[in-house]
Amino acid sequence: MPIIEWKEDYLVGVQQIDLHHQHLFALLNATYDAFVNKDPAERLNSLFDELIDYATYHFSAEEELMRKIRYPELEKQRKEHGVFSEKVVEIQKDYQAGRKGISLEILSFLQEWLTVHILQADREIGRFLVSSNGRQTPGLLKDTKHVE
Repeated sequence: MPIIEWKEDYLVGVQQIDLHHQHLFALLNATYDAFVNKDPAERLNSLFDELIDYATYHFSAEEELMRKIRYPELEKQRKEHGVFSEKVVEIQKDYQAGRKGISLEILSFLQEWLTVHILQADREIGRFLVSSNGRQTPGLLKDTKHVE
């Protein structure tokens, strides 16, 4: 059973971001499955590293997109991404040093942060693009019926 299930509520309306978010969900679920199944430490560590690396890549791509469209909340998003990244790097260092293991608490934190961030902060990017009718980046939007 996954720790997080993808649903349409998580769609932002920007194809690149939505695909990234879906991949993050898949990586988080794979990490959770490895934890629950008590997979070897190497497998769990590899998945956790991949999740962190992909989140870093995603934040960079998302911030570049926001810069291109002149998104007014870019700095706020950067700060949120930075706080999250610092926390995750701290978790990763503790894990790799053997001070802490991957726990349900850590996986729940990642799940909670990701869903709240998407629903509250990232959906605003889609709303911003819809309100500007995508003038700044033609073809960037996909079906945006879900964006209020």
